Amino acid sequence: MRTGIVPSGTSVAIVLLSVSSFVHAAPAAAQSMLEEVERLMRLGRTEEARVTLTDWWEGDRAEASRRDLQRGLWLRGRLTVDPVQAELDFQRLVVLYPSGDFTPDALLRLAQAAWVMGDEEGARRHVATLSRDYPSSEATVRAERWLSDPGPLPPPVERSARTAVDPDPSRQRAPREDPSVRAADEMEYSVQLGAFGEPDRAMALYDSVRDQGVAARVVRVRRSPFVHVRVGRFADRASAVRVMEELAARGIDAALVRDDRAEELVAPR
Repeated sequence: MRTGIVPSGTSVAIVLLSVSSFVHAAPAAAQSMLEEVERLMRLGRTEEARVTLTDWWEGDRAEASRRDLQRGLWLRGRLTVDPVQAELDFQRLVVLYPSGDFTPDALLRLAQAAWVMGDEEGARRHVATLSRDYPSSEATVRAERWLSDPGPLPPPVERSARTAVDPDPSRQRAPREDPSVRAADEMEYSVQLGAFGEPDRAMALYDSVRDQGVAARVVRVRRSPFVHVRVGRFADRASAVRVMEELAARGIDAALVRDDRAEELVAPR
């Protein structure tokens, strides 16, 4: 005598599919929010991307996978207009996730930040770490190319607590006034998209970003064998950082340079 109903193969499949969908619903939702952040960044809708990322950070981060935690840190570092926060997030990626997908690019960002702060040793140390630990990464190629001509080393800036790594990503630091940063803002800032030994490569990059609506220029500078593609001239670091992050949010690689050398414009083709 049958006392229960034995589900058919189709019924079992439906039940398992329903259970699987329930189990994976939360991670999928978290992932889709980060994908939406990246989509908004590609469209140049940076403020909306920041709001979406904040919603994920405050809501879904607690249940996020290890990879999504890394992804969230990388996106926050790219989207913040606070250079202290960005540096901390990139440091966390390097310290907490040394084998992560985003770590090579985080090291490149740290190298560029160190150079802008006048810390040549720190910049070269980060690039050396890239070359040693991630030799096949595209970030390593870009880092070595950038370090071949990063511009003149700016005056050193007192970093004090700015380099301290907080291993807890849930703690955020408020921006702080740093008079030493203001004192070092005497050199002119630019956002550099690339430096090339072949003018044709510089022109190709110029054409590409111009088609995206970026007002770039192609220049030569004294004592450099390279042709540089740059955007803007800024009297203060914060303004240049904002433009650099806006470009990065659109998928355009950029670095901050402080260079008071005279520029000679190279006429577009």
